Amino acid sequence: MGETEGLPRRVAWRQHGTPADPRAHIIDAASRCLATVGLERTSLTTIANESGVSRQTIYKYFATKDEIIVEALEKEASDASERIMAVARKNTTAAGFVVELLVSAYSEFKRNPAISPVVAVLEGPAARARVLTPDVVATVRHFLEPILSYLPDRESELDEMTETYMRFLLSLLTFESTATRSQDSLRSYLHRVLVPALGLPSESI
Repeated sequence: MGETEGLPRRVAWRQHGTPADPRAHIIDAASRCLATVGLERTSLTTIANESGVSRQTIYKYFATKDEIIVEALEKEASDASERIMAVARKNTTAAGFVVELLVSAYSEFKRNPAISPVVAVLEGPAARARVLTPDVVATVRHFLEPILSYLPDRESELDEMTETYMRFLLSLLTFESTATRSQDSLRSYLHRVLVPALGLPSESI
């Protein structure tokens, strides 16, 4: 009799059968792992356990753990972007919009355990330099385009405003500051410093 004869057959997906989208199921599990144990402790084994699937099955859909982590971080960043924009768009002025956009982005990076590992990566000067490439600036520009609904004549300045916004966010994320001790103090700082730097009309706060 063979060694495996009589042993129960191993089931690849241990919960409710193969999900409709196995890759998305694994990515969601990876996101939960990032949120609960952090980037350093998220291993292929922890993702497999959270997914209710074997490591071998994961390899049917992903070549490496890093591929899963990158996609999980991209998904979390996309979800966070939607929340950030929803908050910022509630404002009635360009200054209020850009201040809330940065306050919400800062809060997401600092408080969302699934994307906060990005902050540690950004602390290196080489990483910060890569963030300010033309391609990345063009991507972030999309989030500042609502400024044009308040100030349609500023389109020619939007790229410069985007880079300035990014420099402020990177600085606040990677250097300690009294300006970030609370959301109110951060808003006050941004109205005093960021709004004029972007050339936007100020508002009473």
